[in-house]
Amino acid sequence: MLGRVVPRLLSVAALVLVLAPSAQAAGDESLTRTHIFFSAGCADCWPYTEDVLIPALQDQGRARDPQIHDYTAPGGRKRLLEVADAVGLPRSIADSLYAFVPTDKGTLVILGHVPPDLIKTALASPDLPEKLVLWQPEMHGEPTEYRLWAWAGSVTSFPIDTEFSKALKEAVAAAGPLPIGVANLGQLLPAVIVTGLLDSVNPCAFAVILLLIAFLFTLRKSRGRILALGSIYISMIFLVYFAIGLGLLQSIRLSDDPHFVARLGSWLLIGLGILNLIEYFVPSFPIKLHMPAFAHARTQQLIRVATVPATVGAGILVGLCTFPCSGGIYVSIITLLNAKTTMAWGVSYLALYNVMFVLPLIAILVAAGNRVTAKAWASWERQHSRDLRLWFGGAMVVLGAVMLLWVIG
Repeated sequence: MLGRVVPRLLSVAALVLVLAPSAQAAGDESLTRTHIFFSAGCADCWPYTEDVLIPALQDQGRARDPQIHDYTAPGGRKRLLEVADAVGLPRSIADSLYAFVPTDKGTLVILGHVPPDLIKTALASPDLPEKLVLWQPEMHGEPTEYRLWAWAGSVTSFPIDTEFSKALKEAVAAAGPLPIGVANLGQLLPAVIVTGLLDSVNPCAFAVILLLIAFLFTLRKSRGRILALGSIYISMIFLVYFAIGLGLLQSIRLSDDPHFVARLGSWLLIGLGILNLIEYFVPSFPIKLHMPAFAHARTQQLIRVATVPATVGAGILVGLCTFPCSGGIYVSIITLLNAKTTMAWGVSYLALYNVMFVLPLIAILVAAGNRVTAKAWASWERQHSRDLRLWFGGAMVVLGAVMLLWVIG
């Protein structure tokens, strides 16, 4: 049973990773009208839109009837994300002003305050690819550079006086086709793997799987039965935690202020870490990050039954109750995925995160498949539960600070 379940869990992440680009492509749509999104909090955005952007587009026969949106208004950010997802624009490429302009071949995405002559030149270019981002992030003073991204490689920067045709050739040839999500592989993959493993080192899930194994031995179940029920238990934790992550990712994507959510998640992570440290140094402190007493009692009852339905119930219960123990880590990595990749790739990384999350449980189950090892694991867990909270709490505080200072800014 375990030999089938573990590869299946790994296959879930692998399959979603493989399907992420096609899932993104499936959501692509041909825009038939120009959509312009600006922030009412940006004092220079509307004057630029009215006096520079729209006239430049109309000069090239575009934006005769543009759809103009304030993405800080209710529902505005949701609409922005819908249009951005339709063309596959990643979260990591963003500014205070967006224009999605349909072209003869596809879509030109204009970000920031691009000079009008550059907009006209781009729209008049016979070599304009199917999709291109034209980006000028400076809002004040004379711009010194502009950026291009043709859904290939990294975003490329050019001095403002660089001839557009020359810059376009370099941007189109930049490192060959590279799906977004993989483009951020160097940053995202280590973060997902490390935080997934860190999140898994929490006493809630560890203690209950050891409790499960101990009860199964008490009931004199065979090793095969122990591995089968343990695999079901771990699979349910994976599915529940993955479902929670999907809900959080979708909620953050549709938030009118995702940066606020990211900061809130980081402070939550720091707060939960501090609570773990307080519990280590002050064991009598009344607030504890433990599974609620009623849930722990119910889990014990389900484990004692030692049937498939009872094990499914125990896994669901532990999956739900594990989130408050270490949910700050989960929220933080999800805000990172929202900021650095598309929804489709975010889901794939989320699947990988959850494989890492249950990997230590799988290792414990395999190692504890005999009576001697099970007793040794149970004894180790009882002796080091406080130490685990110390290291876990410290890691949460450090990770939260890193997110606030360097990732979110």
